[in-house]
Amino acid sequence: MTTQSTIRVLFVDDDRNFLDAVARQFHNRFELTIAEGGAEGLQAMRLQGPFQVVVSDMRMPDMNGIQFLARAREINPDTVRIMLTGNAELDTAMHAVNEGNIFRFLVKPCQKATMEWAIEAGVEQYRLITSERELLEQTLKGSVQVLADTLALASPLAFSRSSRVKEYVSQLTRQLALENVWEFDIAALLSQIGCVSIPPDILEKVYSGTELSREENKMYLSHPEFGGKLISLIPRLNEVSQMIATQMVEFKDCGATVENIMGNRVVLGAQLLKISTEFDTLTLTGQLHGHVIGNLKMRNSEFCPLLARALEQVEVVAVETELREVAIRDLTDSMTLAQDIHTRSGLLVAPKGQKATLSLRTRLENYLHRKEIDQKIRAIVPAARPAVIGKTIDAPMGT
Repeated sequence: MTTQSTIRVLFVDDDRNFLDAVARQFHNRFELTIAEGGAEGLQAMRLQGPFQVVVSDMRMPDMNGIQFLARAREINPDTVRIMLTGNAELDTAMHAVNEGNIFRFLVKPCQKATMEWAIEAGVEQYRLITSERELLEQTLKGSVQVLADTLALASPLAFSRSSRVKEYVSQLTRQLALENVWEFDIAALLSQIGCVSIPPDILEKVYSGTELSREENKMYLSHPEFGGKLISLIPRLNEVSQMIATQMVEFKDCGATVENIMGNRVVLGAQLLKISTEFDTLTLTGQLHGHVIGNLKMRNSEFCPLLARALEQVEVVAVETELREVAIRDLTDSMTLAQDIHTRSGLLVAPKGQKATLSLRTRLENYLHRKEIDQKIRAIVPAARPAVIGKTIDAPMGT
């Protein structure tokens, strides 16, 4: 049996006597909120929600039940919506149900037991909706983390870059005050996943600025499309996969303008990846922040000028760090490698600038067990001093 504290119900009606009667009947059964009319109901949704169930009368002045419930759905899509109607309004009510906006409708006058049953059914529907979404979100989060860890193991250089790109994309989305940014964050974290198909020696050339042959360049330019195909296999990541697949498309060719780019999430996401990746490339060469921004602004056919301007204004909380020699077994998530780690035979195990994630630490310990790498390395460690705020030309973890 559901308890009172777990069931939050909003009743909306322009008849005060009806609302008072509802309050008397159900105050011991549900956590009840009442509102006189649609405007007051919407205010309650915004200020006192979320509610599991909202029950609204159909015939109200200024805003009828269908209009109110449609706007209530915009405020909280998960809230289950029930409508009260008179016999003369049954056709309208059925139309509302068929359109998918209303979960149930009840005919006035409505018996207490019928009303209680409908609310209980609505609560169960709410539980199904939210539990399924939570399951999907947890599954999605786990899938993304597995892919990121796999990239870290298969291509440390690519993972290191994707970590920095994610930081830059996060800065830009905050600067632009974008909402619902989870797709942009995932696209950034997995932007280099297609590099698992690229030989490590070619990636080393790319990140060191060494010129590629025509065949090598063609191979490297294929990684976005390959990465997009990999991500497209994961449910709910269709737009993310498109962002990744088109991350090298120039602004002049993407079909958007500075004025409308905010209305196309795929194009916006792809452009965020493109400018953040190039920003990373240029800063790794040691160029000053102002020179990098000037370079990007001049290339306005390649990059959205709006994003170049936003990148110039980004400010972050910079964590103060210090350089230490650390035993591999003492590495933690908060540390960053301050050197390239190679095996005794010269194989790159992990590049400078990579965060010491669990998967990386496991990888290093395996090499250490085989005595192929040194026991201690240089790492960037957070210092026990207050953080300072300022502009940065690289991710806080450094390179």
